[in-house]
Amino acid sequence: MGRVVARVALAAAIALTWGCKSERRDAPAGGRAPAMTVAERQRGEDACTSYVKQLCACAAARPDDAALAERCELKHAKPEALALLVQVDDDPSASDDSRLRAQIEARKLIAKCIQETAQLPTLGCR
Repeated sequence: MGRVVARVALAAAIALTWGCKSERRDAPAGGRAPAMTVAERQRGEDACTSYVKQLCACAAARPDDAALAERCELKHAKPEALALLVQVDDDPSASDDSRLRAQIEARKLIAKCIQETAQLPTLGCR
């Protein structure tokens, strides 16, 4: 069962990372690298927000588990970090290198949210 969950999480992470080519925006006339698509950003935001919501609901249902409560508190930074990375991607004064690095880190963060969501049952969360 664990392998199935891991494979599904990996497939979702790959899909988020590469996205659909038809969703890619063309580079503007200035020759800048394309930004992450709106759909990819939304999927990422949904993945991280959903993970934090599920984790914190589990922590609330188990008030005696201090480690789980602390984890909930710390993981609130994931959606915030993703928002900051998207801001760099949108910044017209940011270099292409900075924007591409922000995109890479955003995709890593999104993949981590998906992986950690798949791991919730191992923490006793449903």
